[in-house]
Amino acid sequence: MRRQATAVGLFVALGLPFLVDIATGRSAEDLSQPSRIVLMISLEWFIALVLVAIVLFWERQPLGSIGIRMPARKDITLAFLAFIVGALTFVVTAPVVQALGLQTTSPGIERLAQVPFILRVAIVLTAGITEEILFRGFPIERLNTLTGRLGISALIAYTVFVLLHLPFWGVGGALQVGVWTIVVTLLYVARRNLTACMLMHILNDAYAFLLLPLFLPYLPK
Repeated sequence: MRRQATAVGLFVALGLPFLVDIATGRSAEDLSQPSRIVLMISLEWFIALVLVAIVLFWERQPLGSIGIRMPARKDITLAFLAFIVGALTFVVTAPVVQALGLQTTSPGIERLAQVPFILRVAIVLTAGITEEILFRGFPIERLNTLTGRLGISALIAYTVFVLLHLPFWGVGGALQVGVWTIVVTLLYVARRNLTACMLMHILNDAYAFLLLPLFLPYLPK
């Protein structure tokens, strides 16, 4: 019974987001449309809550089984350090992406800058919490339980997460997100504390979606 619940949970975490993207026809233009962003936020919370319900009521496992636990001081410190390293990856990868003739994440940030500030705050909190549950905590832990291969489990979750960013950020932006995702994935594998990853993710998105729009004229395209 628990294996069945885990299989369904893995589909919800790693498969359902792709089906939602196809059904809703998500694209980069969604980032500048408040109604589409509200829909995106609602669906992400719905999927994440369904997954949490599977963990609690079908698998009958505690949230700690997917890494949701109180962070220690070291977890918080590492989350801040990982945020700094992650932010630097975008600076380092931007010239590479441009050299390949691709767009960086800047056009997507420009689109987001057009929507109300409170909506961007909602995006930051939603992505930081729900995406860590869907693409880090649950799949890595459950795939590791099934396969006994933590590295492979992290790689599968990593790949799905990066691919899902293609519709919004394009190939170049997804490449940058991919490098950043290495940092947050390593943070989880090292500490197995999802709350630390949530903190890092929220800090990153707050920096990108709330602070960086103030400097848009100076960002590389």
